[in-house]
Amino acid sequence: MTRRKVFGTLEARWPLWLLAVAFGLHAVMIGSLIWGYFDFFIYSVDRTPKGVDFFAIYEAGHSGLEGRSVYEFNLDDIANGVTKSPYLSPYRYVPVFAYAVGAPLNALSPWRAYWAWVALNELLLVLNAYVTWRMAEQKTWGTVGVAMWLLFTPFYLELYLGQFSFLMTTALLWTGIGLLRGRELLAAVPWALSLVTKTNSAVLAPVFLRLGWWRALLGGCALLAANGAYFLWRPGDLRTFLDDNFLASFRKPPIRFNEYWPAQHGLTDLIENTYLAVDMTARQTPEAYSLIAVAVIVAVSLAVTFLARRQDLLALFAIWSSAFFLAYNDVWEFHYVMLLPALVLLVTHRPAFRPLVLAVFVPLALPAPHWLLTHVLNDQPLPVGPFLIDRLQTLWPAWGVVLYHAWKPIPTLVLWATLVASQSRGGFGLEWFASLGAPLRNRLVPRAE
Repeated sequence: MTRRKVFGTLEARWPLWLLAVAFGLHAVMIGSLIWGYFDFFIYSVDRTPKGVDFFAIYEAGHSGLEGRSVYEFNLDDIANGVTKSPYLSPYRYVPVFAYAVGAPLNALSPWRAYWAWVALNELLLVLNAYVTWRMAEQKTWGTVGVAMWLLFTPFYLELYLGQFSFLMTTALLWTGIGLLRGRELLAAVPWALSLVTKTNSAVLAPVFLRLGWWRALLGGCALLAANGAYFLWRPGDLRTFLDDNFLASFRKPPIRFNEYWPAQHGLTDLIENTYLAVDMTARQTPEAYSLIAVAVIVAVSLAVTFLARRQDLLALFAIWSSAFFLAYNDVWEFHYVMLLPALVLLVTHRPAFRPLVLAVFVPLALPAPHWLLTHVLNDQPLPVGPFLIDRLQTLWPAWGVVLYHAWKPIPTLVLWATLVASQSRGGFGLEWFASLGAPLRNRLVPRAE
């Protein structure tokens, strides 16, 4: 066989080899859920009991079935056998999800319910990968999209903790597909459902407003309003919900370790940890630093959404998907599964962004370098702190703290900035404000672009 034929054969078959490697590595990750050999590499796995977030959902359902508050959390209840779960973290999401998902899961014993949840997430992963492949205009890049779903290590953390961000991921995938095709109902239904899973998908509301998709916005608001009945029944729980999700970060007492710890991976977390790594005597980061960053991200995203003359709806979807990780103050590593739909759709449908997105995907798909900093470069005994608030960063050099917390938000920031720049090339104007009912076709980027 000639050299040309050899390279030609390799070129034709590389997607299949990539897919085989992706399936193999994914199988390795799933096996680690049982045997734990991968746990060493990820902070939140290395330091946290398996299923702790799942049992928060499960126990919220149990509390709801018994007529108690779904937000009730008392460590003494675990010791006294009041809870069904062996351990758990506080439930902090909307009450509808506790009743719709947590309560039915109580038909199974805690650990059987956890493994059923793992199986459901695996099924969703397979379905998402299949939809990605079927929708791809070129099957070669559809295969790359499938591999991206399989190789994303934050998904392992998602399964380990028993989180439900991947349910959001699936809803966001279909929302993105609806925007890509310019179909309101296809985008609106999964978006509305995502709002009663985790409310962070509300960041996409400006996109629907930009399009004049009022039914989608009203449907989402109506579904969210269904939680109102619960909060009218238990008004004290509304304060708990708001504190845990929106206000707690602004009420932190000036204690260094409230901000200086390895669990969080957003842009504001990078700012806080960098400041504290440089100034070892500081007890807290000045709030202005993070607030300025958040204000810039939100203001620029809004400007591009409402003032740019021509829009690529998929790019807008990706801009706001990225903005969540740059503006929210409580981003964990597993949250990045919710950026996968934007990454995959850009790779499979926007060739111009493909090299950038694949470059961004690599650090997002890999674990942050906790293992390197804690188990390779560190020669001191590992400290033991309170539940989920570790002191590991006290063992790391300042550059290591910055590297660790920059690992995911900086690539996300690069993606966001590039997409913003691409949408700015057509110029800005006030046309949208003068004509809210402009035809949708005037806002879509032709497929050739």
